[in-house]
Amino acid sequence: MKDRWYKSTVNNDSRVVIITVNIRNAGCTLQFLESASRLEGFALCQVLIVDNNSGADDVSRIRAAICRFSNVELVEAQQNLGYFGAANLGLQSFLVNHGLPDWVIISNNDIVFEDTRFLSRLFQKDSLAVGMLAPAIISALTQHDANPSIRHRPSQLRMLRYRLWLSNYYAMRFKQWLSPYVRRVRYRFYQRTAPPAGAVQRAIYAPHGAFLIFSRQFFEAGGFIDADFFLYAEEFIVAEMCRRLDLPIVHDPELRVWHAEGQTLGRKLSRSSYLHQRNGFRYAWYRYQKSYPELGPPRVDIAGEGAAAGPRSLTAEGDVR
Repeated sequence: MKDRWYKSTVNNDSRVVIITVNIRNAGCTLQFLESASRLEGFALCQVLIVDNNSGADDVSRIRAAICRFSNVELVEAQQNLGYFGAANLGLQSFLVNHGLPDWVIISNNDIVFEDTRFLSRLFQKDSLAVGMLAPAIISALTQHDANPSIRHRPSQLRMLRYRLWLSNYYAMRFKQWLSPYVRRVRYRFYQRTAPPAGAVQRAIYAPHGAFLIFSRQFFEAGGFIDADFFLYAEEFIVAEMCRRLDLPIVHDPELRVWHAEGQTLGRKLSRSSYLHQRNGFRYAWYRYQKSYPELGPPRVDIAGEGAAAGPRSLTAEGDVR
């Protein structure tokens, strides 16, 4: 059976496409939609809710809720496609009849827009100057920004350490349980020794996967939503693709969202989640080593770069160079 989508009256002037994925959590998804609907400039965006084969109850709840919006669509997948697989289905459904918007956002459904001017601030950014933007994602667990997810490109040794953690289910279960406490301690230490730089924009290696902002330039340069894995490799995948294309990923704390962590997949590590993490890292490791040769020759020589190398950096004033 084909995947299908149910459209309201589509806004042909959409400057932003927001894609979120629902998997048996319609209540959380509708909270996300309600939060987004309060944004200034909401009429200038298109929201795509991709249901990952959750079942009739979720689909009917979402379908009933979106009737009052003129710029929201439900895309119904006939099987669970994973995070990027579902997001790509949503984007392709939009592009059937529309050109690229300035920005494409792929978001967890447990994100809340507390700043009603989020879209207004995004509209002021240049979608041709960056590959991606990484907003401040304020974690409900730590009360701190989850970005940058990875500040510099990991060394081979660090990647091997990731793989060692993932070699054992119980080790990863312990690591996931411990992670919020470690982050709290790290943030407290960071605040004492190096106060945050406020809204200063900085080039980073990888953004947090809970809320990804892709620019028009990313797609026009050849970038795409890689759906060849199921879950958990998003940060590495977009980082390596932008690195191949020599497009900067910029951490921009002026853009801010709230993340109610754990509602999408839960905090407890199940066996199936562990297997998805392990398989996702295997794919990330492959792309880390091989990059994206299908995109053609790299725009810069990346073969001899050091472990911390990444795309173009920013000047002190925040300009891309």
